[in-house]
Order: sequence, then structure tokens, then C-alpha cells
Amino acid sequence: MRKKFLPTLLISTLLLTGCTSAAPGSVNNSDNLNDLQDQVKELQEENASLKKQLDAVKEENTALKEQLGTDPEATPEGTAIPQQGTPISAGDTITTEYAEIVINKVELTYDVLPDDTSGFYTHYAADPGNVYIHLDLDVKNLGKQNLKCDDILAAKADYNGGYTYSGFAVPEDSVTGFTYANITSIKPLETLGVHILFKCPQEVEESENALFITIEPKHSQDSYILTIR
Repeated sequence: MRKKFLPTLLISTLLLTGCTSAAPGSVNNSDNLNDLQDQVKELQEENASLKKQLDAVKEENTALKEQLGTDPEATPEGTAIPQQGTPISAGDTITTEYAEIVINKVELTYDVLPDDTSGFYTHYAADPGNVYIHLDLDVKNLGKQNLKCDDILAAKADYNGGYTYSGFAVPEDSVTGFTYANITSIKPLETLGVHILFKCPQEVEESENALFITIEPKHSQDSYILTIR
């Protein structure tokens, strides 16, 4: 009986030992719980930091809204985005160190004609589905060097608060009506008619949405806003 008892006792002891020891490669739940608690703590700290940043942005937007009297995040349809520049209108004159620019008129048209249509002349007819914004100028060269017609100003039309169209210069010509800006210059102290054209979708003419032109004379830091509607 003694010989049989000892092996049985030894086996029982080994089995109990195996049950209480962690098997190789097993996961310690206590360590996992600690890791998860650390991750949760980090996420809570990150969320608190993001909330502070969001609150700061909301405060800035509220202050800007009170200053402008509008919601800085809203751009209602038909409302132009506020622009920086000196307001001007047809009949006004822009004077820089190099040029005197008279705003004769601004219009939306499907056919841009020269001032003299008594004989042969060239013209700009809009493609189907398009319209031209036509800015009619007289430009006097105040400098002592020839002034290139494609180096007078930069102009951009803004429709409905963000749809923009760049203008291109078309100088007048006594023989053909219009000519090309890159081959035409204005002599010192002389004046030449220059037209700025913006090719736009027909909707620009048919709607009542906000429309204005930003004019930036070359070699100048000034900017001017011509409101059409």
C-alpha cells in the first residue's frame, strides 16, 4: 500500500502545481487591465486638450461675429465675400506713379464693340452660354518709358461670393478697332483706350447675385473694389 500511495501523492502534487502556474505564452489579465487604464487616461487627457482648443476657436468666432455683425462661417447665397480695397465706381480715376486710369463704364454684354464702328472693325462676341464683363478704361502713361498694355493692372471679377474670373486687356486700335495687349504700348504722357474683358457663364448676367471687380494697378500696393451689383 505504501508503494502505491507515494506515486499517487506525487501525481496529485504535480497536477495542483500545474493548475496554479501560468502556462507559457498565456496572457496576464492584470497587466492588460493596467495597460487599458493607462490608455483610457491618455485619451481623456487628449480629449480635454482638444475641448480647450475648440472652446478657444468658438470664442474667437464669437468675437469676430460681434465685430463684423455677421456669422464668419456663413456666406449666404448672393452675398459677396468682404474684400479689402478702396471702393470706386464708374467715372472715378485711379492715379498711380506710372498711370492715370479713368473708369469710363462697366457692363455685361454679349458683344464688345470698339468706340468707333463707322468702318471696318474687330469685336469680341461671347461664345454660346457665355457673357463678357466689360470694363472700359482710358489709360494715360505718367511714366517716362513706354507703358505696355498688358502691364497696366490686374483685375479679377468675383461672382456670388467666390466664383472668380480673371480679366485680360484689349487695347483700342484706330485701324482695326481692337488689337493685342502684348504688342501694344502707350507712349509717355499719351492716353489710350483699354478694355478689360472677363469671360463668364451666362448665369452671371441673368442672376441678381453679388458681383464686383477687384483692380490692382501694377507696381502699386493699392487695391480697388468696383461693385457692379
